[in-house]
Amino acid sequence: MTLQFVHRPGWLCFALVAAALTLGPTAAIDAGTVDYEIEVSLDPTAHRLQAFERIRWTNTTGAPTDEIFFHLYLNAFASSDTTFMRELHGSSLRNRVALTDGWGWVRIESMVFDDGADLMPGLEFVRPDDDNPADFSVARVALPRVVVPGGVVELELEFSAQLPRIIARTGFEGDFHLVGQWFPKIGVFEGDEGWNCHQFHASSEFFADFGAYRVSITLPEDWVLGATGIETGSAPADGGRRTVVYRAERVHDFAWCTAPPDLMEVVETDFSPGRDVPMRWLERAQTLLGLSAAELELPPMRLRLIVPRAQRVLVPRMVRAARLSVAWFGLFYGPYPYPQVTIVSPPVGAGEAGGMEYPTFFTTGADRLDAYPPFSWSSDIETVTVHEFGHQYFQGMLASNEFERGWLDEGVNTYAELECMTVIAADGLVPEIRPFPYWGAERLALVFPRVPVKVATRAWEYRRRWIYFFASYPKTAVVLRTVEGLIGPEAMARGLRSYVDRNAFHHPSGRDLVAALSDASKQDLGPFFEQAIWSDAVPDWAVTSVRQRTPKTAGGFSWDGGEWHVIEGDETDGADDEAADSDIWQVDVELARLGDFIGPVDVELTWADGASERRTWGGEERWVSWRLEGSERLAQVVVDPDGVWALETRRADNYWRDKPAREDHPLWWVREFLGIAGNMFLKWS
Repeated sequence: MTLQFVHRPGWLCFALVAAALTLGPTAAIDAGTVDYEIEVSLDPTAHRLQAFERIRWTNTTGAPTDEIFFHLYLNAFASSDTTFMRELHGSSLRNRVALTDGWGWVRIESMVFDDGADLMPGLEFVRPDDDNPADFSVARVALPRVVVPGGVVELELEFSAQLPRIIARTGFEGDFHLVGQWFPKIGVFEGDEGWNCHQFHASSEFFADFGAYRVSITLPEDWVLGATGIETGSAPADGGRRTVVYRAERVHDFAWCTAPPDLMEVVETDFSPGRDVPMRWLERAQTLLGLSAAELELPPMRLRLIVPRAQRVLVPRMVRAARLSVAWFGLFYGPYPYPQVTIVSPPVGAGEAGGMEYPTFFTTGADRLDAYPPFSWSSDIETVTVHEFGHQYFQGMLASNEFERGWLDEGVNTYAELECMTVIAADGLVPEIRPFPYWGAERLALVFPRVPVKVATRAWEYRRRWIYFFASYPKTAVVLRTVEGLIGPEAMARGLRSYVDRNAFHHPSGRDLVAALSDASKQDLGPFFEQAIWSDAVPDWAVTSVRQRTPKTAGGFSWDGGEWHVIEGDETDGADDEAADSDIWQVDVELARLGDFIGPVDVELTWADGASERRTWGGEERWVSWRLEGSERLAQVVVDPDGVWALETRRADNYWRDKPAREDHPLWWVREFLGIAGNMFLKWS
């Protein structure tokens, strides 16, 4: 492993800059809607920004507009009465208490139109979601002329911003500064639907158009710096400071962090496909995707880590986690389209900045104790790295609307993360970690909600913040795990790869995901997703009754030849009687759909001699009864024997075993309990 520890950027050469502006396999996609040029200066003592911003916005829709909406996210931290802080309820997003001081804000001080007109008189704060008069996170400005379809306007702004004490992905802690959602950012114009520009909510993230960023950052001369994009220049500035220029293409946001060199240091390394792609993964991708090794070839790229000096012992593990992430997502979801990714591990006290994604830039989280048992046995470092790198695809490249469809990023990404972590553990690629049932833990979360939850809900409209997380992360991931079970791993892998390929640098909806998976599986998955995502339907099947008997000779009366005849026979049959004379068993199996989710489910029937058969129940009816005949007693019935329906968590009644067969053992009830529990655990895992 080649690692370089440095305290000053500037290692990039002109060739890499040129590569960044060409962006490899996706260069043909024209995704620029809004371009930003920002010059910002940090006062590290007051934790304040002073900035100039030039915006060039193109109306790419078919409808005109005479206004522009802005996100002013930092104003969510301006007081305890903003919408964000009200929804936070005195809690936090990570592991700090909510703000009681150290408030943050952003203030536009001037705004000039491209014809020189002063736009400040037409600037007003709006509250499209809740009419909270104390919230200032969205502003509207009237324009002096209509912007027609295809029209372009330019605005110049001067603004200042006060960083809050670190909370919810942004702010400062001591000398560490994580600067996210810090500048006035234009909302998304959706043509006849108007401007999509929601307030900043405690249970939502972001939505913005793609474009280009050129950001000049002035900061103390010796401080380390990491940001979205790549560094294209650096020059001394007055007062022992320097100005660093970053450039990013085809991204929808820009974030950065900085700290003094005695606190944080830069680690520069790379991803080399010949060295870092596990051969088993390449073979797995070839099989599932049906692509050749040449078609799966990945480009090399730079990895830039900014870590606390106290965590230096963890750097090799962090780098390995990053390389595995690049390999997995590159193989299964397409080559990473940027030449570099920057990874930040926040220092002690700045945990609120951890676990957050921005284009080509994300934060993780670790503690130096993670280098020593038993803490080193946990896969937290790998899990958060895989998850946040996955956002480079589902949030960075696809950029779905996280206010309205958080599940489409968080849930799809959680599915990808769990698939990757399961394989990392199974293949022994991180020897430090101990076995862990990743999918089992995720399914366990589905047991807790007492009221059914609809995934397709806008982030701030869930009853509780934890329900937003439940629906957007584990439930959506388990929905996709169920889809994989229904359509097979090959169709699942090809459908998700197609979803990324089709929608890169656009803003896909959930219907786009359904279409890609339906095409790959050659079946209409719309009805499944309507129930799983757009309703709160819950799957739950049960074996409600099994009766078996050996029938005797019929008795009674029969009509034959124009008259009634007496049938000689036994008065009773051999119901549930193993000692009966007949060699034929009649078995009645009754199944019920206790939940309201309709879908096909397999049922496995096993006979006393070990023979088994499978049937598929379509599940449209509330119950179904099957009459079976055979020479053996029925020994066992299992609904969904392969655990395909990962969404079904109440599985105890999916199993039936022949009572006489189990009662011949003095501890049959212990064996029964352990058998069912073990079966459920294996399916969940």
